Amino acid sequence: MDRDDLNSILDGLAPSCALKPVRKHTAKPLILNELAPNGQAHMFVNKPHTDYNNLSARTLSERFMEGLHLLNCDSMMNVCHLAYWKPSSHKQGNPIENALDDNPETFWQSDGLQPHTLDIMFSKRMTISMIALYFSLISDESYTPRFVKIYVGNCPADALFYKTLDILDLNGWIALTFEDNREEDGLLKCQFIRLVFPVNHENGKDTHLRGIKIYAPCRKISAESADWIQLCESGNACLTECSLR
Repeated sequence: MDRDDLNSILDGLAPSCALKPVRKHTAKPLILNELAPNGQAHMFVNKPHTDYNNLSARTLSERFMEGLHLLNCDSMMNVCHLAYWKPSSHKQGNPIENALDDNPETFWQSDGLQPHTLDIMFSKRMTISMIALYFSLISDESYTPRFVKIYVGNCPADALFYKTLDILDLNGWIALTFEDNREEDGLLKCQFIRLVFPVNHENGKDTHLRGIKIYAPCRKISAESADWIQLCESGNACLTECSLR
């Protein structure tokens, strides 16, 4: 078989007129700067605070709690307690539980070589509507991540790169939604999420994370189920502790 015959067969299988040259796709980092939102204002849960001279420790704590209050709504459900959380490392006294306890004074701190990672694994495929993260350059200084890379999939082996967050200037909660993933419903369907912290501000080595929340769409439940959930509130803390270990 000569070259012309081979090209004819290949053209029948995949017409050359339908083929397009391969283009390199490079997703630009999502720049987060509350002093200059540049079209990202919808991501900042807290109202941008431009007067840094008045951002005291008390004000930052109030912004943390204000953000939690704004994030908690009837249309979303916090599913953090359903996941197994595995950081690449943690400093003694600063485990990953500190990033989940709704306390602005506590934080997870890594303790190892960069890049630091945080793996979040669910027991089944989840429908995620939002990931919320709290960062504070004033509180954490060189411990603040400069970049956060996000990977998603069904397991660590098939996780694909989704997006990079470029944290330029931030002292509050940001809400990451997924309209660019599924235009029809803006949801992310996955079982595994990995956050990678490759670089800190001021060339810091270890990373702080003071708050993270993962939300799923909230479905309406019956009154009987609501009563049962309320009765089980005391047991939820136990379930959460078990899932974290």
